[in-house]
Amino acid sequence: MDNISKVTIDLSDKVALITGGTRGIGKAIADRFLDAGASVILTGTKLDEISRLNNDKISDRITYLQVDFSDQNSVDFFLSKIASYNKIDVLINNAGINKIALNTDTINGDFDLLNNVNVKGPYMLCREVSKLMKKNGYGRIVNITSIWSAITRPGRSIYTTTKSAIAGLTKALAVELAEYNILVNSVGPGFTMTELTASTNTPEEIEKITEIIPIKRMAQPIEIANTVLFLSSDLNSYLTGQNIIIDGGYTNV
Repeated sequence: MDNISKVTIDLSDKVALITGGTRGIGKAIADRFLDAGASVILTGTKLDEISRLNNDKISDRITYLQVDFSDQNSVDFFLSKIASYNKIDVLINNAGINKIALNTDTINGDFDLLNNVNVKGPYMLCREVSKLMKKNGYGRIVNITSIWSAITRPGRSIYTTTKSAIAGLTKALAVELAEYNILVNSVGPGFTMTELTASTNTPEEIEKITEIIPIKRMAQPIEIANTVLFLSSDLNSYLTGQNIIIDGGYTNV
């Protein structure tokens, strides 16, 4: 059995930009990329948190940048920083927000806020980062959608709209960028046991959710991160334009 080769992912020469990379699924993705040797640029919304993280970081392969995708001035300043990089090999659009409310109980401001963060932010980043990728003849883009891009339930009219838009953007960019060796996919996590999930649901609510998932548990953030890592690596050489749902079978029930 000694001659069995091991599959390894080496990103030691890659630079990855991961939005919303300070907690939850985004942090799990960042950790997996660091394990694979990548240099990572991670974004967060709060300036004081970003300053603290930069002061406390344990690796010179990590850079934290502040950006608020609901504020166009903040986004413009952030994009000017990104334009100064010689290359960004991988872009992970993970930052996003949600609002659960029946459509009749929402206002235009709710739509504008979620659209700016969940759609316009990734759209602009894909546009600007893909310019660098085209110049270098290489790129991997993974947009984080949700199971709610494939199915929905009451109270998610705006969120489903935004995540469906990102799935559509993924398809369009995959077609436009394929000739430049840039592969574009999206990943739609189902119920995932993040710190936010644990803090906003009682144990009884979590148990109720897990009972309707065929695999009978929520995903761990690393399970989402592992798929993102594969899609971002050279092991993925042909898969593009797909919205991959990771939900333990939930959307098939």
